Amino acid sequence: MLAARDYYDQLVTDLGKKFILEVEFVFKRIRTNPLEFPIVFNDFRKALLRKFPYSIIYRFEGEKIQILAIAHQKRKPSYFANR
Repeated sequence: MLAARDYYDQLVTDLGKKFILEVEFVFKRIRTNPLEFPIVFNDFRKALLRKFPYSIIYRFEGEKIQILAIAHQKRKPSYFANR
């Protein structure tokens, strides 16, 4: 996430900040309704960012949300599956 932020900041001033705000917005959606997003494998779900080509891969167990990855949609899309 921090590497993506830095990359976007190199492209356009404050674009990295907008990326972080978008990630935080999706985190809030996940906290509010963790079952909203589809299961992609086993019990992991995928929440897409609206303005950037990233998704948040997470699992919801009881009252606990575990973030597995913030993954770019086009670069090695399932690299996190072995985690």
